[in-house]
Amino acid sequence: MLSKAECITMRLDGVHDAATRRAAAQVLRELPGVRSASVHKDAAKVTFFPDRTTVPQMTAALDQAGFSVI
Repeated sequence: MLSKAECITMRLDGVHDAATRRAAAQVLRELPGVRSASVHKDAAKVTFFPDRTTVPQMTAALDQAGFSVI
């Protein structure tokens, strides 16, 4: 059984325009357990299942893609 979904907001550096917002959201959506992800301005809102993915995993994926969580 899946755990209850959690929702967090992460401030991001490296998001400058619509293309980078889409790219950052896509990085997050590709992680297992991420139910939804959207990026507006410099913040990502992520709904995820913590038994399938963790905040450090999301941070690492974003870092690898060229974004920084601040």
